[in-house]
Amino acid sequence: MDHSSLIWKPIETTQIFSTRVFDIREIRSRSPEGRDGNFYALHAADWVIVVPVQYGATGDSAFLMVWQWRHGASCMSLEFPGGVIDDGETPAEAAARELLEETGYRAGVLTCAGTISPNPAIMDNRCHVFIAEQLTDTHKTDLDEDEFVTMERIPSSEVCSGMGKPPYIHGLMSSALLLYLQAKHGSNIPN
Repeated sequence: MDHSSLIWKPIETTQIFSTRVFDIREIRSRSPEGRDGNFYALHAADWVIVVPVQYGATGDSAFLMVWQWRHGASCMSLEFPGGVIDDGETPAEAAARELLEETGYRAGVLTCAGTISPNPAIMDNRCHVFIAEQLTDTHKTDLDEDEFVTMERIPSSEVCSGMGKPPYIHGLMSSALLLYLQAKHGSNIPN
């Protein structure tokens, strides 16, 4: 099906506000019917989320997750490690770095599970989701100055059944979990 009749045509973009984390841009666009309108978008660097998984001898698995305070929701959140891709980094390099910084673990195998738009209605960045396996503990984290996290090993069944309920409140973690399940289980996703 051809959806070209739904496309808006950007005319002009103006940065109207800037922070150290994101910029706000005003986008003047022309509708498919020829009307002009102003819209606003957050511009930010791309992110990575890493799903670190450890497998047990009996076939069970667990995720390495991090607890951290989230200012927007004003509460603690249990999440997969992740963060911003630094200038000059590839998504895979950022994923390996964020995993090491937040958990102290290195991945023997790092696989991209997919790339998503965090909120395409108002954001222009992408989030790259990686699966980290064959983990080695370095026993050393390297957190940013304003980053306070603690790592916890959580059975994957507990994460799957808890996702979407406190403390699993971060919506992108649900997306990361789904991409992990698709990559590892295909159409046989466990319930």
